[in-house]
Amino acid sequence: MMLLLCLQQQVTRLHVATAAITAVYLLLAFLFLQNYLLWDMPWLLALALLPFVVQAKGQQRNHIILLFTAAATIAFAAYTQATTVFFLAFVLALWCSLRSVWGGFSLYPALLLLLGSPIFSYMANILSFPLRLQLTRWAAGVLQQVQLPAEAAGNVILLNGEEFSVDPACAGLSMLAVSLLLAVFVLAHLQKNGGKLFPLRLVVLLLSCMLLLNLGCNLMRIVLLVFFRILPDNPLHDVKGLLCLLLYAVLPFYLLARYCYRHFGVEKQPEPQQPAKSIFTTQTAVLNLFLLLSLAGAGVAVSHKPAATSAAKAKDFPGFEKEELADGVLKLTSPQALVYVKPIRAFYATEHHPLICWEGSGYLFRQVRELQLGDRKIYMGELHQGKEKLYTAWWMDNGSHQTIDQLDWRWHMFRGEAAFEMVNVTVARQEQLVPEVERLLRLR
Repeated sequence: MMLLLCLQQQVTRLHVATAAITAVYLLLAFLFLQNYLLWDMPWLLALALLPFVVQAKGQQRNHIILLFTAAATIAFAAYTQATTVFFLAFVLALWCSLRSVWGGFSLYPALLLLLGSPIFSYMANILSFPLRLQLTRWAAGVLQQVQLPAEAAGNVILLNGEEFSVDPACAGLSMLAVSLLLAVFVLAHLQKNGGKLFPLRLVVLLLSCMLLLNLGCNLMRIVLLVFFRILPDNPLHDVKGLLCLLLYAVLPFYLLARYCYRHFGVEKQPEPQQPAKSIFTTQTAVLNLFLLLSLAGAGVAVSHKPAATSAAKAKDFPGFEKEELADGVLKLTSPQALVYVKPIRAFYATEHHPLICWEGSGYLFRQVRELQLGDRKIYMGELHQGKEKLYTAWWMDNGSHQTIDQLDWRWHMFRGEAAFEMVNVTVARQEQLVPEVERLLRLR
């Protein structure tokens, strides 16, 4: 009886400690991440799935490695003053704290937070943009094989005068994060209800397979939407996207994960007979205090980062009026064009991308495509808001090198070359766009 009472008290103290640590982390998130987190569908889904993937006594190895990784990431966040790095440090520190309390804590909650975060949304929408253009070309090729006169024009498929856009607002493409979140849930569900563990290498491999399944799912979705002529304003447009996600991505992934779990899963180690006593040691308390204070210090450093400055501010732009906005953004206006020059702090930073900024202002992108101007490439597209239509183009520029390749400009900045800036030109009439772009390229 005394043993049972002792165990009950130990478990109660364990949960109280967990609740207290979590509360402090939530306070830090409120102070330093409230303007960073996006309360969109992936983030809400990640939070909703968290209770179902928590496995308190998972693999307990490499705790020291995790601690050093978390500390190094916190230090890097303070040095770079990058909110994205701070969010990564926050997740690692929280994971490390919970492992110190429970003696072991599975990877799945941390994966959910990362996949639902704004940085993954950025990667899905911006870094995958060239892939969406390629996906459009593949879909047009498939339709041509069944004797349909489909043509790819940027991120639009043209068929008998109708346009079918492949953009991030589509339900299918916005499901990339959702598909990976569901994949993590499937892995955690199989592991929780079985007697085995997924090795880390197998988790990485299976999530990579989900990326390929999602790519195939989106290709099938686009082909079916165009084949049956289901336009974006049709309710079946989103329904078919969800059905394709379930049939061509989630279901195959579940079958593959279940097979791999049965044949390649690692047997769980026997659970200890009582909760770990290390929770109450001075070492554990010092560890958590160190992580929380370090994270708070990094948060203060990130919140006081200086704004980037535009190199274009010192240049002359005849015919344009200059105005400096927040975050070092330079606004140039003329009777024909509106230009934003947006500086970037470092190679690892995210840029003020038009696909995010304009859509945040209520505009929708249509007919986005690449355009070759001499030896330079730019992106161009249409902006729609109600009956208003604008024409916009953008590229990355550091005064001596222009590019639209994400890896290209980041590599140049990593090597120590001049900082790049996002140049975005917008006009009211289509025939004005290319002359204004060429004018800006000459002035740069």
